[in-house]
Amino acid sequence: MATGTVKLPQSELQAALAARAKHIFITGASRGIGEATARLLGEEKNHRLTLAARSYTRCLGICMDIGTDRAHTVRLDLQDEQSIDEAVVAAESRNGPVDVLILNAGINAQTPFDDLSPQGRATFRSVLTTNLVHTYFLAQLAAAHMPQNGRILFVGSVLGRMGVPGNSAYVASKHAVMGLVRSLAHELAPRGIRVNAVNPGWVDTQMAHDAMTRMAEHRGVPLQQVQTQMLSSQPIRRMAKPQEVAQYLKFLIGPGGDCITGQGIDISCGSVMI
Repeated sequence: MATGTVKLPQSELQAALAARAKHIFITGASRGIGEATARLLGEEKNHRLTLAARSYTRCLGICMDIGTDRAHTVRLDLQDEQSIDEAVVAAESRNGPVDVLILNAGINAQTPFDDLSPQGRATFRSVLTTNLVHTYFLAQLAAAHMPQNGRILFVGSVLGRMGVPGNSAYVASKHAVMGLVRSLAHELAPRGIRVNAVNPGWVDTQMAHDAMTRMAEHRGVPLQQVQTQMLSSQPIRRMAKPQEVAQYLKFLIGPGGDCITGQGIDISCGSVMI
């Protein structure tokens, strides 16, 4: 009896690929935008999620809410290269190659230019390492086996469009992210991989509230005064919700994002207009 490879018609092959569970790897998934994105994408039955964060226990709780048959968690510390390697290996061992990488994890810290202390240098280096260098390494690893038509999505910031005093490390890292997006969009286009960023302004997350608290303490004014000042400069005078940012990420993952690459989409309540 003759044997050979069975070739499906192109239409059937495309349908089979579309029906395959999509492996989505989300960093910083334990809270804020990462958690909101995980919960939103977890509603789709054909998604298999890897939730990565330093807070393994909190991610595990989110996985249980989504369903442990469709979501699992790995520990990830973006300041530790070995942790990055181990997280990607564990994710691919469980769910296969990453189809969609959402790079949401990051840190922020005050880095005043006149801080000449060893701690000041260490803080500057830590922000750049976490938000840029090791985020890039993670993208490299996940993209190595990424199938055709994959997605790499960075969560940047409107501070990648402007500068603010006392926060040069974070601002520099988010400007650099947009450089990565544009370069990788060209480099990965032959493989059908789209690379984009969403750039939130003020989002109602713990990270944003912590940043406003630090600003208030630095200025010696009440927190409410800082909040009012920050939001009064926006046409839409409120913070964005994490779920609103998650909706844009969901769009870019889907068919509507197929003709979009190398872009930064600002979700800023109008604080930046380009």
